[in-house]
Amino acid sequence: MVRYALLRTAMDPLLAVASDQGLACLLFMPRAWEHHTRAHALARELEPDDPEIREDASGFEDLTDQLAEYFVGRREEFDLELDLRGTEFQVRTWRELQKIPYGNLRTYGEVARALKQPKATRAVGQAAGHNPLPIIIPCHRVIGQGGSLVGFAGGVTTKARLLRLEGHTLGESARLEEPRLF
Repeated sequence: MVRYALLRTAMDPLLAVASDQGLACLLFMPRAWEHHTRAHALARELEPDDPEIREDASGFEDLTDQLAEYFVGRREEFDLELDLRGTEFQVRTWRELQKIPYGNLRTYGEVARALKQPKATRAVGQAAGHNPLPIIIPCHRVIGQGGSLVGFAGGVTTKARLLRLEGHTLGESARLEEPRLF
C-alpha cells in the first residue's frame, strides 16, 4: 500500500508519499494540480508490481503537525518513521545530513569527511540532490565552499527561506542570486 497527500504548508504545497515502512518522499509541488500524477508515478517506483495507491491525508497527521511546528520555530528535528531507498552511499549521506543540528551549516566537503570519504565531495552533492525528503533530511543546511548556496530541490530561494527560518542572516545576500540562462 502506498499512501499520498498534498500538504499545504507555510512554504509551498508539499506532496507526501509513504509506504507501509514510513515516509518515503516529500516533494515541493509548485504546480499542485499535478500531485495525483506525480504521486502515482512515485508509487510505481516504490512498489513496481501493481501497487495499491490511496490518497489519504489522515495518514500524514504527524508529518503535518511536525512541519507546522518547524515552520513556526517550535521544532528543530523530526521524529517520523522513514522509508529511505537509495544506494548504500546515498542512505549513509542522508543519515549524516540528519546529524546536522538545526541552525547549523556544513559544506559538502565537511559531510564527505564525516563519512570518512574526504574525496567524495561531488558524490555527497549528488546524494543530497537525490534526497527524497527535503526539510526532514535537512540538505538545505549544506552549502558550497565559501558559503555559496548551491542546489536544492525546492530552488535556491526556498533554501534561503529555510535557512533564514533557522536563524541565518546569510550575511551579504548578494551571494544569493537566481541562476541565469544567459
